[in-house]
Amino acid sequence: MRQLTRALAVIALVVSHAACLPPQKSQLLEGQKYTSGQEKYDTFFASVAELRARTENLEGERPLRSKVALAVGLTDSAKLTETIEAAKERSNELKKDGGRFYVVVATEPKLILKKGSEESKSATEFASAVEGAIKAGIQRSNELETIAKEAADLEQALPGLEQDVETSFPDAAQRDQVKVELDASKEILELAKLRAGTESGQALRFVVLLASAVDSGAAELLAMEASQKKEKDPPKPKWAGKPGKPAGKPKPKQDFDP
Repeated sequence: MRQLTRALAVIALVVSHAACLPPQKSQLLEGQKYTSGQEKYDTFFASVAELRARTENLEGERPLRSKVALAVGLTDSAKLTETIEAAKERSNELKKDGGRFYVVVATEPKLILKKGSEESKSATEFASAVEGAIKAGIQRSNELETIAKEAADLEQALPGLEQDVETSFPDAAQRDQVKVELDASKEILELAKLRAGTESGQALRFVVLLASAVDSGAAELLAMEASQKKEKDPPKPKWAGKPGKPAGKPKPKQDFDP
């Protein structure tokens, strides 16, 4: 009886000590690689770690804004509203001598510059900077959207991996660590998806704001293109029809009296 009491006391002490142990830390959350020895798990964890590294310092809109800010005479740390307003003012200044800017996104994003009455190097440089920002913004938005999709695809693999943990890892300690890393993967993928999606939206938003600030209007562009096409095309000869005999007077109907 005394031995049984002592054994129970030892078990209670062990359980109490285990409860006081700090929870296992995730190596993935700490930016480290983790391997379990099981190929399908290690392939998944490697993908999660790689995606975490790619999304840790994502920037969608800021680099675009910095380039445009410098092009309009501001510092590269200028705020979004300041940059857009300065671009709008610069565009309006260059329009005073007849210059126009037209943003075209279909097929390939570009900025069409209609030069004014005077040759302006600054107008060309400004147009080049804006066009570069528009192209880079759309490309960056697409790239970030792809990253968000990668994170969503990896999330779909989680339920199957969680389901197979018990049978894939007989060792309890290893199994518990894998569970910790799977939980960490959920957190990493959700954050990566959120960051990529947010930065993608901000990059595209900057493109829209910038285009709206400098664009002279699609209707005016279409009218200009139609006018230029009309000037280039030679007038078409009018068709006079095939010559023939003039039509005679209609013959009067003859009355018939039986």
